[in-house]
Amino acid sequence: MQNGLERDKRVVLITGASSGIGLAAAHTLAPSASHLYLVGRNTDRLQAAAGDFPATAIGADVSDPAKVSMIAAEVERMTGRLDVLVNCAGQLEIGRADELGLEVAERLIRVNYLGTVGVIHACLPLLRRGSAPVIVNVSSVAGRLAPPYMAAYAASKFAITGYSQALRQELRPEGIHVGLVFPGPVDTPMVRERLGGTYYPLPPGTPVLTAGRVARAIQMVVEQRLPEVTVPRRLAAATRLGSAFPALVDRFYTGIAAAGAQRD
Repeated sequence: MQNGLERDKRVVLITGASSGIGLAAAHTLAPSASHLYLVGRNTDRLQAAAGDFPATAIGADVSDPAKVSMIAAEVERMTGRLDVLVNCAGQLEIGRADELGLEVAERLIRVNYLGTVGVIHACLPLLRRGSAPVIVNVSSVAGRLAPPYMAAYAASKFAITGYSQALRQELRPEGIHVGLVFPGPVDTPMVRERLGGTYYPLPPGTPVLTAGRVARAIQMVVEQRLPEVTVPRRLAAATRLGSAFPALVDRFYTGIAAAGAQRD
């Protein structure tokens, strides 16, 4: 039985927590957590991350339904409820769509999209017992506006966006909030070596974010129950403009590609 002080704090679960945005979110949310669960595939890195603060490390691949069920069972056994679920687990592959092919597209859908769906589905009974429960799904600016060479990745992030928007409406009557975070380019191990390359050009003036900045956006969604946050905020206007005028986007990326070809 938890005492009143512990009940006032949150039970938090974060996927993709061994590095990058997930690990930064763990550092940001840990002070307000009575219990923190960190989920990731790399057990060694996860254990090292969990050593930074009191946390339970759960080694699991979110694309494996049996492992996802194990995650929920562990939370059920230890705390019996969940107040905050943050879905950060994801993979990135970039390149020409015809060269990456079906196998890569299927893998990114399994990990980025179906992994998110599976974790939410398994954890919903726990969230329904939580206090002011919140789900935060990390999409991407590419989940609003797809750049070239990110077809498979963008498709998986568009799927998260659509799923989350629908789920928000469905769960609102139960008091469960669903929020989305749309980061631009982030300096994480997954992205770092690709930034500025042929397949990941940086448009002029586009900032490269720290994982900590995205984690603070996640915290805003949790604390203020915001529906959507784009980081940096000015990219929200760019995505709206791109949706309204797709021909402008085509011309913009054509110019970026031409500039890259001249540099090469």
